[in-house]
Amino acid sequence: MSISVRNRLDVEISNVKTGAINSLITAKLKNGEILKATISVSSEKNLELKIGKKAVFLFEASNVVVAKDGNLKLSATNQISGTISKIIDTATNSKIIIDIKDDQISALITKSSCKKLALKTGDKVTTIIKTSQIIVGVKV
Repeated sequence: MSISVRNRLDVEISNVKTGAINSLITAKLKNGEILKATISVSSEKNLELKIGKKAVFLFEASNVVVAKDGNLKLSATNQISGTISKIIDTATNSKIIIDIKDDQISALITKSSCKKLALKTGDKVTTIIKTSQIIVGVKV
């Protein structure tokens, strides 16, 4: 299946915490980084998620927050540091490509935010992704 989403990260499930309505899915990237996703219990059951199962985490570039100079403590669980490898400016937005060891994360932010943060290639940044913004998939 071809998917239009920019961020597609291969993961291995490392924990499944089932709640009354939602489940918290913890997974490990190839490089050992941990990401978490919140999905419905019914989705967890339909996908047959278990520890050790291979999965894919999908999320839109517009759902990635980019932070520079990490002097703020945040409640967001998913915070992955990386280095900007490319910035592509359009009329109103900037697409930021961030290398995170063995993977990449794309962020789509406003051009004015990119300028305000003075982002440039080579900058160390932190990506922030809400657990509820991640779609979990498995191969059938």
